[in-house]
Order: sequence, then structure tokens, then C-alpha cells
Amino acid sequence: MLTPQEQPTSRLRDGLADRHPLPCSKQPDLFFEPDTSTHLGEKPAARELRERSAKALCAGCPARELCRELALREQPAAGIWGGLTHDEIRSTTQEEVA
Repeated sequence: MLTPQEQPTSRLRDGLADRHPLPCSKQPDLFFEPDTSTHLGEKPAARELRERSAKALCAGCPARELCRELALREQPAAGIWGGLTHDEIRSTTQEEVA
């Protein structure tokens, strides 16, 4: 799993963090599921709560649209990007291709 610094959002943080505080910079663990190699896995209720919380923070983020565009273009392997989960990003991209 990539570290938060290795994620595509680091480009957004580099360009916008000086002007706007980005929620993903302050709480990166909220935007990515726990590392399954060190945890037993995330329970469905915990995942739903984490994703809902991350999406709520995305809703007020000044970089939300840029982050979403980047995610749709780069197809990150995991995480919440621009208010979308990995599965939502993948299905949105597949719908656009179809």
C-alpha cells in the first residue's frame, strides 16, 4: 500500500495546501483502509463509518473537484478521492467508457 506521501493527492497538497487546509493532509488514515498485513481487516460497519466521515470532509474541501478529476484519470488502487470510493471511481470510469 502506498503511503499518503506517495499517493496522487500529494500533488494536490503540494499545490493547494499553502492556500487551503486539505482534510486528507490532516487525517490520511480516514481516507484509506487499514493495512491488511498488520490488521485482521476492517469490519463492514467500521468501513462504512470511515468512508462516510471521509466523504463528509471531502464535501467541504476546496480541492474536491481537482481531486476527483485526478482520481478518474489516474485510477488509484485504494482510498477516498474527491468524495468517491475506489469502487465508485472504477464504476464511474467504466460507465464513461461504455
